[in-house]
Amino acid sequence: MFFNSPKLAQQLEELQEEARRIVVTREGPPGVLRLTVNGLQQVLEVDFGPAAPALMYRGELGALVRDILNEALLEARRQLRNEVVRKTGLNIPHLPGLF
Repeated sequence: MFFNSPKLAQQLEELQEEARRIVVTREGPPGVLRLTVNGLQQVLEVDFGPAAPALMYRGELGALVRDILNEALLEARRQLRNEVVRKTGLNIPHLPGLF
């Protein structure tokens, strides 16, 4: 077998814990939206400000949420990739579902 399974399992658990600790917050225009995600690509917090209803009525809020969420997830994946490189020395450019 190529891998030491107990050690690999421990390393994967450590990386998963590191991913939980990665927290990225992105904001839209002032008073509209603040969104926080973690390295596991989970949404931790979504805060709408007092200016959000005006964008909702104009049909722009959904696109803003989409764009801010994608930006936050991209940054979380970047940070996770950097952490994987730091811990393992492996620079894997793309792992589906991770980064």
